Amino acid sequence: MAILAPFDTRQLLEILYTTSFRYSEDPLFRLSSGILSPYYIDCKMAFSNPEARRLIGELVFEKIYDLAAEGIGGLAIGAYPVAIAASDVAYAKKGQILRAFVVRKEPKPHGLKKFIEGDVKSGNRVIIVDDVITSGKSTIEAIEKCQDAGLKILKAIALIDRQEEGGKENIEQHEVTLETLFTLQDFKDRLNER
Repeated sequence: MAILAPFDTRQLLEILYTTSFRYSEDPLFRLSSGILSPYYIDCKMAFSNPEARRLIGELVFEKIYDLAAEGIGGLAIGAYPVAIAASDVAYAKKGQILRAFVVRKEPKPHGLKKFIEGDVKSGNRVIIVDDVITSGKSTIEAIEKCQDAGLKILKAIALIDRQEEGGKENIEQHEVTLETLFTLQDFKDRLNER
């Protein structure tokens, strides 16, 4: 497998920084955990950019290339674009069918009333993805719902670890290794370059 050049990582960081990162000298941004922070990262802004999606797919796929995964997904909504991007790259580069799925917080009140939407079933080996990790709560929720459905979790990958509230440690307490593409420090360093 060809390893992506450091340029690809820097290019994705630049897209995320310019589209998704916000900074205020005062802690104005309320995070999902309830705390106020001077930093906010909304990856959904970057997901609108096809180049960002391509780079996300390639960089995530690079981290799972050697794993015999059959599915990739996570909690709605932040994880789904990551899963689709990596699934597309897996097929394009390796011919691998890596089925993207989404984990709902609550099942739909109609239809099959499932927590997990997508073509995965009990016994499948899967990767859990997320966009931003703070406390790790959403990733842990996805892990637990997937385990309840009989899925075997090989690894978790997030785009960004905020390195706050013990997110990585909280996730790894569930016996799932977490890798990330970036940390909040990468964005702080980029901010300080101005």
